[in-house]
Formats: sequence, structure tokens, C-alpha cells
Amino acid sequence: MDNLILNLVMTLGALIFAITIHEFSHVAMARFLGDKTGEQMGRFTLDPFSHIDPLWTVVLPAILIIASSMSSGGMPIFAAGKPSPYNPNYLKRRFFGKQLSTRTAESLVAIAGPFSNLVMAFVCMAIVQYSGFSLLGLFQPFIILNVSLFVFNLIPVPPLDGTKVLLALLPREAAHKYEIFAPRLSLFLLFGLLVGGGAIVGYGVRMVLWGMSWLLI
Repeated sequence: MDNLILNLVMTLGALIFAITIHEFSHVAMARFLGDKTGEQMGRFTLDPFSHIDPLWTVVLPAILIIASSMSSGGMPIFAAGKPSPYNPNYLKRRFFGKQLSTRTAESLVAIAGPFSNLVMAFVCMAIVQYSGFSLLGLFQPFIILNVSLFVFNLIPVPPLDGTKVLLALLPREAAHKYEIFAPRLSLFLLFGLLVGGGAIVGYGVRMVLWGMSWLLI
């Protein structure tokens, strides 16, 4: 029981920190691109209470952590924060004199969140690699958690960030068709996560961890 409580507290603490940085990064990128909607709504801050959702950031992960411990780690753990607000009409930043398309600007706002998780994981892995101290036990859960958030959020199914990224990469007509069809996939995403999503996300996590390890050799 003591181990379960410790695992619950540490995992939720790491989740809240990671999701706070994730959501702040969305708002910061939108602000950089000219939209101050998130800032005006009090979301341009690192205060966790501005970004966490009691149900999706705390209650649901806590239930899944407990269920996972009772099933020997067989239950995938996922969480989310409050959606970061932005207005695509205000995303007007220019790069090298060229105006970004709305879809490209939205994809940059979307990718900022998962990318922040990847950066946190990479920095922690670099500290473990080059510090000269045995810190793997301390940082490994946080590294895996952030890489998991990175991989999970890039799944191109609403409301995940990967949807906006995919829409920016697809040709205009295909993007329009997928934008109409994609919301129907949300229930399948939830079902898939509960049934076998842990294995699929886990494979992606292992590939990303391998890539980061290779870069640090």
C-alpha cells in the first residue's frame, strides 16, 4: 500500500508538471505567432492550477495508476490538461517575409506542446548520461512519462495535437475531407487505448528513447 501511495504521488506530480509545461508551450507559441488569446485568459503562466483539469489531469490518471498496479502494469496511463485557447484568425506571424498559412500556424501551436515534452525528456536523459552520477532511477520515470506524452499527443485523432499537424501536411482537399471525418475516430481512439493502446504507444516510446540515446552517444 505504501508503494502504491508513493507511486501515485510521484506519478501525479510528474504528470502535473509535464502537462503544465505542455499547455504553457501551446499558449507561448500562439503568442509568438501573434495571438494573445491564451494570455488574456490567464494561461500564459507556469502556474499548474491554470492548466490542470481536475478530472483529466488528476482523477482519471489516479484511477489508471491504481488499476495498473493491480494488473501488474497492464493498464495504459494517459492524461490531459485544459485545452489551450487560441484564435487562428490572429496567427499572423511572418517568417523571412513569408506569411504562414493558417493550417501551418495551427500546426506549430499544436506541435509546441508535445515538443516541450520531448525536450524535457532529452534534457533529463542528457543529465543522466553526462552527470557522472547514478541518476537513472530518479529521472527514468519522468523521461518515459514525457516521451509517452510526446508519442500519445502526436496520434492524429481529435482532440490530440497530431490532428493539426497531419492537416498541415496533407494536400488541401485531403485535409478538408479528413477534418470532417476525424471526429468520428475519437471513440475508436478511447476504445483502442483501453484495449491495446498501451502496447502501440509503448512501441513508439521505445523508438523515441532509442533515437535520443543514439544522439547522446
